[in-house]
Amino acid sequence: MAIPNRHPDNPVRDALTPERSVSPLTDAFNAWQQNTQGPEVAKRGERQTPFKTQALHWPVHPLYTPLDLEAAGFDYQRDVGFPGEYPYTRSVNPNGNRSALWTMAQVTGFGRGTDWAKRARFMLDQGLQGLILEHDLATTNGYDSDDPLAEGEVGRAGLAIDSLEDLERAFDLPFDRLKYLMSVCNAPQPVNLAMIIAALEAKGVDPKQFVLHIVNGILIEYTCVGRYIYPPKHGLRIATDCFEYMIEHHPNWAPISIISAQLYAARANPVQELAFSLSIALQHIDALLERGHSIDKVAPYFHFVTGIDMDFFEGICKLRAFRKIWARLMRERYKATRPEAMKVRVMSSPGTMSLTLQQPLNNISRLAIMATACALGGVGETMTTPLHDEAHALPADEAIRVGAAIQHIVAHETGVADTIDPLAGSYYVETLTRQIEDAVMTEIDKIMAMGGALAAIERGYFQRELAREQCDRNRALEDGSRKLVGVNHLVHAEERREIPIFKLADEVEAEQIERLQELRKRRDQNAVDVALAAVRDAARSGTNLVPPCLVAVKAYATHGEICNAMRDVFGVHHPDAQTAGV
Repeated sequence: MAIPNRHPDNPVRDALTPERSVSPLTDAFNAWQQNTQGPEVAKRGERQTPFKTQALHWPVHPLYTPLDLEAAGFDYQRDVGFPGEYPYTRSVNPNGNRSALWTMAQVTGFGRGTDWAKRARFMLDQGLQGLILEHDLATTNGYDSDDPLAEGEVGRAGLAIDSLEDLERAFDLPFDRLKYLMSVCNAPQPVNLAMIIAALEAKGVDPKQFVLHIVNGILIEYTCVGRYIYPPKHGLRIATDCFEYMIEHHPNWAPISIISAQLYAARANPVQELAFSLSIALQHIDALLERGHSIDKVAPYFHFVTGIDMDFFEGICKLRAFRKIWARLMRERYKATRPEAMKVRVMSSPGTMSLTLQQPLNNISRLAIMATACALGGVGETMTTPLHDEAHALPADEAIRVGAAIQHIVAHETGVADTIDPLAGSYYVETLTRQIEDAVMTEIDKIMAMGGALAAIERGYFQRELAREQCDRNRALEDGSRKLVGVNHLVHAEERREIPIFKLADEVEAEQIERLQELRKRRDQNAVDVALAAVRDAARSGTNLVPPCLVAVKAYATHGEICNAMRDVFGVHHPDAQTAGV
């Protein structure tokens, strides 16, 4: 993606000619370039031509000075400001991480409810405070474990949840030690949310005791993930229902997390990731405003999850630009007045796409570097660390310990969390932050001209752009212009990978199906039928879907049955070749 016109490839250098010299610093820069740097480059050359950022392919100059900021029209108060104050570039928290560190979390999900609970307790024992509950493919796509389409996938890539009983088993947790729980189950969100509420009630857990985040940013699924059920307009309606229910009944919870990291995992560059995810957020906001809510009420609830890749400075500047762009959009586009509405909530995570199957122990170094970039960029409320063996299988216990330790090492041993936004004022960091901001705003304007994120997705714009980016990134690895240790650089021909590999027991699927079928035999089928009819009625009438789903869940209707009741009304999404996602 090109740098915006106001930031040409070499704005300062174009100006720094003798006849256009405008300041002593310009003269000094020209003299350094000609008399000091020039002879060295002429003698030794440079190790690559040209130097560029990894994802955006923007030029990286050998030296940044105040002249670069001057060329960008940089103003400290407007572009950086102070922590906790507009435009929140430095931090939404006035004291950064000096009062408290970020919440340390990891993703887990596999097997049955009892399997998940055991792993979750182990993770809390490693010093983690947050858990991200990943559901298996059958659950996220609205099928029960005994559906023919679920064969071979039950509990493989997440927790299998067929009924309230499964989640009750999973929630055998020390909730007094849990600060944060995110549930990743986007498409069937009313069913997922209802099951969580009912399971907490059954376990006697006060919902105010911790913060629940539901993903609920369904439009991402149509862009690059593929875990959708219903056509996009119905997906947006369902997400809006869940948002409304939560802010009315559970205002301390977070009713929407937009996983921009999934765009990153689809090889979006930082500008695409921010522009696409923020445009999706704007589409959700517009749906809420159409229902009569105010921007100052709904904006504080929005939450994002972003991935930080191995280009250290791109990642840091992306986080800084993220905060500033959200603040600008809320104040300038929507006329928000509450400071809370202009403070974006972000979870940052070292990215998975730089982790390699080859030489997996190298991934520990990569994770530490990316976690440090997260911390230097302001982290957000939470950081989650992928694990070094994830390219091989579900993480093993040793990998979980190492991943948790990485966050503690960054937090307690490096000093990077001791001052707020320590790289602010760097000529390079401020220049790159501003360039990302301008490019994202330009891209958002382009998406808005198409009619917004929903229209852009329906016409395949996001999907095609991501496909092009994937092609470019893969080509860079294939031709060696981007080096990846173990893949195309320092390759060990006789490599042996001796790391612990986690394997799910073969009997898990059969046992899960047996429990599900036994449940169907002993429940009150008449109550289930009545509850499912009420779900269909709510889907047709436009009334909020969460209350009837809650009744159905408590009657022990299964996850797949409730999703099927909505399928009866909404149908299913059948993308064409242009909009199938990437």
